[in-house]
Amino acid sequence: MQQNNTAESTGRQRLAAVLTLLGVGLLFALLLVPGHPNQFILSHWGTVPLDAPAAVLLLIVVGKRLSWIVRLVLSILVLSLVLLRLGDLLSRIAFGRAFNPAAEWHLIQQGWTLTAKTIGPLEALVFVAVGALVLLLLGFAQFRCLGFLKRVSGRFRKTLAVLCSIIVLTGITSSALSISSAYLPPLRWILADELVARFNYTRWAVKDQAEFSEALEVDNLATSVPSFSALAGRDVIIIYVESYGRSFIDTPRFVDLASSRLDSVGAQISEAGLSVRSAWVDSPIRGGRSWLAHSTVASGLKLSNQARFDRLITSDRPSLHRLFSQAGWTSAVVLPVVQSKWVEGAWYQVDRFFDYRALDYQGKGFGFVTVPDQYTLSAFESKVRASADKPLMAHVGLLDAHAPWGPLPKHQDWNAIGDGSVFDGTQRYGDRHSWAKPEPVRKAYGTAVDQNLKLVGEYLARYADNGLFIIMGDHQPASVIAGWAPDSYVPMHIVSNDKALLARLPDELFSQSMTPNKNAEALPMESIREFMGTVFE
Repeated sequence: MQQNNTAESTGRQRLAAVLTLLGVGLLFALLLVPGHPNQFILSHWGTVPLDAPAAVLLLIVVGKRLSWIVRLVLSILVLSLVLLRLGDLLSRIAFGRAFNPAAEWHLIQQGWTLTAKTIGPLEALVFVAVGALVLLLLGFAQFRCLGFLKRVSGRFRKTLAVLCSIIVLTGITSSALSISSAYLPPLRWILADELVARFNYTRWAVKDQAEFSEALEVDNLATSVPSFSALAGRDVIIIYVESYGRSFIDTPRFVDLASSRLDSVGAQISEAGLSVRSAWVDSPIRGGRSWLAHSTVASGLKLSNQARFDRLITSDRPSLHRLFSQAGWTSAVVLPVVQSKWVEGAWYQVDRFFDYRALDYQGKGFGFVTVPDQYTLSAFESKVRASADKPLMAHVGLLDAHAPWGPLPKHQDWNAIGDGSVFDGTQRYGDRHSWAKPEPVRKAYGTAVDQNLKLVGEYLARYADNGLFIIMGDHQPASVIAGWAPDSYVPMHIVSNDKALLARLPDELFSQSMTPNKNAEALPMESIREFMGTVFE
């Protein structure tokens, strides 16, 4: 009987030891969850987080009741770190920078909307629920398994304590003496380093806000309000082509497609009696958040983050649209992506605003794309330009080239667009794409931008008339398309039937074709407001 009890006790001890080691392993793994795409390499997983052995030593020293509290706090901290790291990872993939939870909670909603409209709301809900459940289970497993540390034999605890002490002391010594060795893996305090990095990021954000508030007070156009006299009697229309960045024009995989399309559009608008000048514009963003690009143009200020945007829309700085209104134009904004309150509308102060509902689209959606661009442009002509009793200044946000780039609308006869019911669900091609397989996504991106430029060329040839049109990308595409380009440049094409008007544009910035000069300096996007107020004065 005693022998059986001894064997049973030994078995329990071994099980407790295995579960303890499992808990320590989970702690190591969770502390090393990547927050950057560059960390998906073997060497990253060779890092030793000193927090793990330090936590084990603390759990060995404290009593059983206090151990429960330590394990709970540790689990909460580690899970919070994992969530922040996942946020950083997704933000860096999409936008090329870390996630700022203090100012960018709205991106969670944006991400949900994009995911739900890409794979379906039920599938998105299941995906999120499964992900959250896995994280909670991992956190609970770590909490429970580390609790078995108090149940293992004294010999096991002593061995574990010695090993953890050696690791921690080695890390402290090498850090204090700045010693590095090719024979030792990197030793880091993960939680402490993360806390310092996020504190510095927050401090930078506060400083950035102070600098932006100062910039808000400086406005050359406030003291010398432009009349835009060179544009008198003309409609002035800015059309934003989603995700149309320099990567589409000069990345090897797209260069032939882009060159052919831009040449084709150039020839088409030339036949219609139009001329074009093209330049590079330096966007403040990458990968997404188009509203920041739109507002950068409208405000004349670099809106590189949401905090700047939030501060701008509470200010009295006049938008470019408002300046045109003051000069005698009717101002308008057309954004089919907006399906709820347009929060920045109070700052823009436009005379007319057209969202998804106001466009009265009677066809079917295309995933994230609520309205196909051919209908948007057609409705813009019939509902906005045709009904304006004065020259119109407007900006239109197109959607067909928005991620995830599928399915795409089939081209229709412009005379058959009507109320959009022709897009009845059958007039589409392409599939939803899994970003786990980037090659189909890249191909779909190229197709979407190519189709969008073809559509814009047709629209200009058909409807430009006497207007001045500015066709502009909003930002470079996400890194999945062509990696992060060395710059944030987007193309800008200015189209008019008046060559003398385009001659006002500086030759060192603007080419005389649809393709910007390869080595030309880029015009900062925030300078466009003042540029228009001076060049066309």
